[in-house]
Amino acid sequence: MAKRVAVILSGCGVYDGTEIHEASAVLVHLSRAGAKVQMFAPDADQMHVVNHCEGKPTGEKRNILQESARIARGEVTDLAKMDVSAFDAAIIP
Repeated sequence: MAKRVAVILSGCGVYDGTEIHEASAVLVHLSRAGAKVQMFAPDADQMHVVNHCEGKPTGEKRNILQESARIARGEVTDLAKMDVSAFDAAIIP
């Protein structure tokens, strides 16, 4: 039986969320291992939103769950709804 793994994201961006290369590498390896993956993220505003060209914070507001959907291709669930007993492991890239 395939292992069930929760991947917990924190947005999308090296300075203001989950680093996309780390998340992608984790997802590739879990896929190759045959794991059943479900992605989660908090449904809350980010603390900082960063202009990645300048590496400086902006005054924008963004939602962590919505930004995590960029990595998850829309398949992301609110972290508050996660049933930890349904998973064999959790990974936070």
